[in-house]
Amino acid sequence: MLSNNDILKKIRVALSLRTEEVIHILSLVDFHITKGALGDLYRHEDHPNYQEAGDQILRRFLDGLVIYKRGQQEPKAGETVIDLRNQPAKPNLPKPAPPSKKPTATGKLTYQPKPQGAKPTQSGSGQFKSNYKKPK
Repeated sequence: MLSNNDILKKIRVALSLRTEEVIHILSLVDFHITKGALGDLYRHEDHPNYQEAGDQILRRFLDGLVIYKRGQQEPKAGETVIDLRNQPAKPNLPKPAPPSKKPTATGKLTYQPKPQGAKPTQSGSGQFKSNYKKPK
């Protein structure tokens, strides 16, 4: 799977953008970044100064790229435009967790426990194999 850093690198190479142009694109959407911080995004993952690009940087870059390529669009007659640039970002809400077999916060189990004396299945931990011979 491509990371946000990989996507930024690929777009920069595909469009032949220089570092100054990327900084300008981000400034079009009021996101200011230094050359050094931008260079940290382009580094290899093993490098000590590597920084992971968050979703916000990628989103702002893509929004700025649209303005950079198409220009600032004027609203059509009767169209309302909401300026979201100066409003606080939405809080990062946690994604709902997939159902698990762990007890919930209320202490109730979300699964039915196996009856006592049940044998493990083949898909278990691998401790009990069908060709297992008990040592003498």
